[in-house]
Amino acid sequence: MELMNPCGAFEVISAPLTPRVTLGPDVTVGLFANDKKNADVLLKHLEHGLAESFGVQRFRWFLKEATQPAAFTAEFTDGCDAVVGAICD
Repeated sequence: MELMNPCGAFEVISAPLTPRVTLGPDVTVGLFANDKKNADVLLKHLEHGLAESFGVQRFRWFLKEATQPAAFTAEFTDGCDAVVGAICD
């Protein structure tokens, strides 16, 4: 029996972690959700919590179809200091 990886061929590339961002009113947080149930609900709660707890005032949303790869726009990637992703069910 031969087992096949359903994800296809891939290559692992090591990269250093990005430094943590200090949250505050001058930070823009990207909120990335696929269209699975409750991903947007979770991020809306997080958006409220970040605003209340850290004073974050600017958020950018990026929504994608669950079955498609994310095609991030330059506006989203260049305009965010930090991004939170939610993939829910």
